[in-house]
Amino acid sequence: MRWREPLDAVRVVRMSLRDAWDALIAVAPLNLAWLGLSLTVVFLPPATAALFESMHELASGRDPGIRDFFGSVRRRFVDAWLWALWASAGLSLVGVNVRLRDDVSEPIAWLSAAFVVLGVLFGMSLLYVWPFVLLQPDGGLIRAIRNSILAVLAAPLFAVTLAVLLVVSVAASALLILPLAVVTPGLIGLAASHAVTDRLRAFGKLPPRTSHDDLD
Repeated sequence: MRWREPLDAVRVVRMSLRDAWDALIAVAPLNLAWLGLSLTVVFLPPATAALFESMHELASGRDPGIRDFFGSVRRRFVDAWLWALWASAGLSLVGVNVRLRDDVSEPIAWLSAAFVVLGVLFGMSLLYVWPFVLLQPDGGLIRAIRNSILAVLAAPLFAVTLAVLLVVSVAASALLILPLAVVTPGLIGLAASHAVTDRLRAFGKLPPRTSHDDLD
C-alpha cells in the first residue's frame, strides 16, 4: 500500500547502513578506488558502475573484491558512458525547464516545483539502473533503464522518501569528511540494490522477505 512506501524506504536505508558498517573493511577500499578513478573524469562513469556492481554483490550476501571491481570497470566501460550520457541529457532537460519556469509569470511558476519532483524521480531511476542490469536475465542497459523508470513511477512516494534520506545521509557524512570518502558512495549503491529488490518483492516479481530477513 502507498502509505507503507516511506516506511519501506526507511527500512532500505537502515539495511544499507547496517551492511556498510558490517562490511566496512571491504567497503572502504572500494570507495577509495572509486574516488581515485573518479578524479580522472574519464573513468568516473565506469567506476560508478563498478561500485554499484560491488555493492550489489554485498547486498546479495557475497564479498566484493577489489580485483573484481577493476574487472567491472573494464567490462562496464561502454555501457557506463551510455548511462552517463542518458543521465546528463535527462538532468539537463530538467534543469533547463526549472530555470525557464522561474523566469516566467507567477500563474505557472508552480511548474518549477513539478519539474524539481520529476528531476528527483529521474535521479532515483538512474540509481536503479545498475541493480536492474545485474538482476535481469537479459535485455541489457536499455531494458534496465526502462525497468528503472517503471519502478520509480510505480512507487513515487518510496523513491522520493529514499531520495530525501540519501540526501540527509550524504549531508551528515560531508560534515565528518572521512565517511564521505570511505562509505557514502558505497552506501548509495547499497541503498539502490536494496531498493530495487524491495520494490520487486512489493510488485510480486521476487519471493517475499523471510522472517530471517526481518530479524536482520
